[in-house]
Amino acid sequence: MADLSIDVVAKAAGVHRSTVSRAFSKPEAVKSETREHILRVAEELGYTMSPLAQALRRKTSTFIPLIVPDITNPFFAELAKTMTQAADERGYQLLLCVTNGDPAKTEGYFTAMQAMYAPFGIVAPSTKVDTEALKRFDFGHKVVVIDRVEGDDSVPTVTVDSRRGIVLALEHLRSLGHTSIGYVSGISGTHTAQDRMDAYLELSAEGDNTPLVLDSGSDPDAGARAARHYLEMDNPPTAIIAANDMVAFAVISALGQSGIRVPEDVSVMGFDGLALGSRFNPALTTVRQPIADMGSIAIELAEKQNLNGSVDHVVLEPELLVRASTSGPRK
Repeated sequence: MADLSIDVVAKAAGVHRSTVSRAFSKPEAVKSETREHILRVAEELGYTMSPLAQALRRKTSTFIPLIVPDITNPFFAELAKTMTQAADERGYQLLLCVTNGDPAKTEGYFTAMQAMYAPFGIVAPSTKVDTEALKRFDFGHKVVVIDRVEGDDSVPTVTVDSRRGIVLALEHLRSLGHTSIGYVSGISGTHTAQDRMDAYLELSAEGDNTPLVLDSGSDPDAGARAARHYLEMDNPPTAIIAANDMVAFAVISALGQSGIRVPEDVSVMGFDGLALGSRFNPALTTVRQPIADMGSIAIELAEKQNLNGSVDHVVLEPELLVRASTSGPRK
């Protein structure tokens, strides 16, 4: 029916439009036999009330915004995919909100959260979280952040132990015989980025080793710049740790274009555990962070805070995945 509306349902059911509205939005306010009659008529007509309309009437909704900086990055794509399933299982509808790294867009999505009466939102930031914005929108109790939030313990967080991940990477490369190990940042100014860089600088300086940062940039070209730096060096490192898998892919590709083989000439490993890594050539050795768990736990933390006001900070353990992009140094 082309012009199917609440009025059409009301006419077919022989009741007032307000009764139809209450049958959907406040079923407890309508006699059970009347409600069942209305729902049966609505089903026969193929009518369903808009979820947004229900949210406006009830002043609550099942919409859960997931605010991410870049959906072209497979990490955020995998996070969105796994969170969609976790949200569905709990009766929520995930809304993907992409900021392209623009703080103004993040605030715009906060405004939309208010308008849609979203019970909570999940933020996977591209920069350090603006806690002032959270307070300004009174969202300290309605947002979970997939990263650390410095100086504000009132916001639930879920993240991965980045220091432990760097430990795993260095231990793996050293066990293969590498003593000169470079690092490429390539991820934005989140606490996660800083944690990984700090851990590398501290841990790689142990003993007689010297930290070697090939590029500390936070843009997509960091991998290519790191490769150029490597090629210009008289004594380049025999292994490279990239702060995420996408940077590792870029490093390997750029080196390959210049005739440098991985892992024969230099070992390269990443940090993420993206599904793409197992299909890359060579298959990428990496530190896996449990992306599926991060999304599911973020929803659980938000529900707990809504239920009893508890604020939890969950740090997940990373895992080393050894594949074909690392081997012993060339003799």
